[in-house]
Amino acid sequence: MSEDWESGAPRLLLVESQGRFAQDAGFRRDAVTQVITGQTALLFLVQDGVVLAVPGSDSDLDRFQKEGGVLAADSFSLAQRGLEEASLRPELRVVGMDVVAGWILDPAVRVVWH
Repeated sequence: MSEDWESGAPRLLLVESQGRFAQDAGFRRDAVTQVITGQTALLFLVQDGVVLAVPGSDSDLDRFQKEGGVLAADSFSLAQRGLEEASLRPELRVVGMDVVAGWILDPAVRVVWH
């Protein structure tokens, strides 16, 4: 996980619960914009959004990671969809909802859920 995410500075947690065929991919493009403009951002994939954890599944997420965004995915959602950690994007952090709850409850974190 990025040191910036852990540092206590104000951060942005973006939660993507929709998959590759969501009508509005603008959410992921907005995530790219946030990291390009210097915002410390973590994009968390959950529910159908975990299908985006597969390498090459979404060019916006490719750019998000390239520009320094941190990407994480829900371990339970991955298991439900039969996705193995070995077949996931490099540098993806697989976490449980207990970790996510800590992020959400942190007063320095702003949360946007899609």
